[in-house]
Amino acid sequence: MPVSLPTPTAAPTAPPTPRVRPAPTPVAPTPVSSSPRTVTLAQLAPTPRSTPLVVVHVPPLGTLLSGALPAADADYGLVVEDVASGARVGMNERRVFPSASLYKLAVAWEVLRRADEGAMNLDEPLQITDEDAVEPEPYGGVASGQAPSLREALDAMLTVSSNAAAHALLRVLGRHEFNAAMGQLGLGDTRVPEDSAADDPQSDAQAVTSAADMAHLLSLIAHNQMLTAASHDDLMRLMASGGPPDALRDTLPDSVDVYDKTGNLPDASNVTALLQTGRGMVVLVVLDEGVNPGDARGVIAQLGQAAYDAVLR
Repeated sequence: MPVSLPTPTAAPTAPPTPRVRPAPTPVAPTPVSSSPRTVTLAQLAPTPRSTPLVVVHVPPLGTLLSGALPAADADYGLVVEDVASGARVGMNERRVFPSASLYKLAVAWEVLRRADEGAMNLDEPLQITDEDAVEPEPYGGVASGQAPSLREALDAMLTVSSNAAAHALLRVLGRHEFNAAMGQLGLGDTRVPEDSAADDPQSDAQAVTSAADMAHLLSLIAHNQMLTAASHDDLMRLMASGGPPDALRDTLPDSVDVYDKTGNLPDASNVTALLQTGRGMVVLVVLDEGVNPGDARGVIAQLGQAAYDAVLR
């Protein structure tokens, strides 16, 4: 059993400078648990709340999960996919989880798509309102009364995970329209509350998604589909600039380029990531709930290492 460490509240000082990677030719963190509980594939059985484990036996991913699975009684959804071959391993792919901040990657995608169509101008100012700033804001984010450009709001939303910037961008997009756009994109499980009052930390309403949805979005990004080359490069740059806690950046070798968005809740730590070396690219998505965030980051680290060993080394 890993040692479960409490997640401390955010410190008022600046977070550590994240490892920023260049785009390819595409408050304080809880320490990562180094040895989360694992089980073999044979020990896994569906629970009343879970769908069965689905494994596509295509080497080298056929045995990927055997040494890196979370405990059978834990609440995880995951996808690991080799972009080149399409070989894929998944567990509870279609189960809907609270997304935490992962929805911000989908918001960034939709903003850039609309900008490509000429429906939005990224250089226009975006007024941040009191309603936008209802959630706690990370260091380096935006505040009520400020008016960053849409481009600057995108940067804040993905690099420091600004909540106020995300809420302001959703206000401009329209929450109902955003949800409809996600459905048209094939992300039918990805939704944000349509009433902005749900952004209040006391509200029970949450943004949600599934591992399958996030993997689909990452596949579109990996294959450079539906965005202009400039918008794709902007998105990859922002995904390379995320801050801590980030189990993949903290544990993978420097030879691995990490393009990801993390999301953290008191009982969850999620990630949606593209991992790349000269050998190839891997999609990795981990969603969870009802777990210790440090344990979840330990699972993420193990899966990242397994993907590296199987495909990227």
